[in-house]
Amino acid sequence: MEETDATAELMTPTEFLTPEHLTRLSANQQKYATDILQDVTQARATVNLGTGAWTAQQVSGTLAALPTLVDRPHVYYVAVIPVLMAYFKAQAATNLSELLAALKQARLALVEKHAEVAEEQQAYEGVVTLVEDWLAAMGTQPEVHNLSAADRQRFVTIVHTTAELMITGKKLQPVDWDAEAVSSIMFGPFTHLLDEKDRVPELFNLVPFALTTLFTYLADQQQLKQSQELLAWVAKNHTALVTMYNPKLESFYEELASAMRRAGIDANDHDAVDAFTRDYLNAHPVTGRELFTTDRQLTKKRPAKHLKYSRKQRRNRRKKR
Repeated sequence: MEETDATAELMTPTEFLTPEHLTRLSANQQKYATDILQDVTQARATVNLGTGAWTAQQVSGTLAALPTLVDRPHVYYVAVIPVLMAYFKAQAATNLSELLAALKQARLALVEKHAEVAEEQQAYEGVVTLVEDWLAAMGTQPEVHNLSAADRQRFVTIVHTTAELMITGKKLQPVDWDAEAVSSIMFGPFTHLLDEKDRVPELFNLVPFALTTLFTYLADQQQLKQSQELLAWVAKNHTALVTMYNPKLESFYEELASAMRRAGIDANDHDAVDAFTRDYLNAHPVTGRELFTTDRQLTKKRPAKHLKYSRKQRRNRRKKR
């Protein structure tokens, strides 16, 4: 974590949130000023972008991450830049011109990014409703109904995660699912999208059963054209599916993602991510050799932050059964 000169921060958020300063803001900006300063401070800590006085790079990195970390209405995001401008001006920071330039540069991307996140979240909610209907129907089947309570929840998690990645992530409806697409998500982001508590052998042992049940159900509903190809793929890859979780690999990606955040790498810039990953592996040759030896799928996976939707939102949506 970068530490900057805390003495340069002449005014804390609490000191700023007084009538003297707030009355200079619009009604909407006043309404959200407290939340904005709290959220931005927390976001800065979450993405490990330093403490003390702000730098322009920290402002850019924090605001890039903000829409994925907090659930706020669109009018909140419209107020973020004006509130932060007023806050930094009140501080009279020595690097004020750089901070204001960073804020102005971030304005359009911040508002557009939140609108994109909100749109994706709305689409995701539609997927949740659809998958809940599937689960209700599959839950009446004896082989699903007779699962233990813990395994039923793991079954729900597998089906939800698969559907989210295929429909929301890859933009493919079931009628367009094929073995290549399913393989790319199962041996790619599937494990990353799971909560840490779900990354256990008991869940992965259920993956072939859950996929077979899902594909069979969708085929019976005339929603899956490539059902035979997909069922054959599950049978062929049974061993790979139940053993695809590699804790060492997961630890590597957590460290890599943290290093990218510290370096200010844009997670949406795949070329920059690939270049940083190569440099990171070159700088850690022993780690690289071990990972390539233990898991040949390393080059097929990307850090979790490439996912298009918030894991925080997902946790609130999964229903217990």
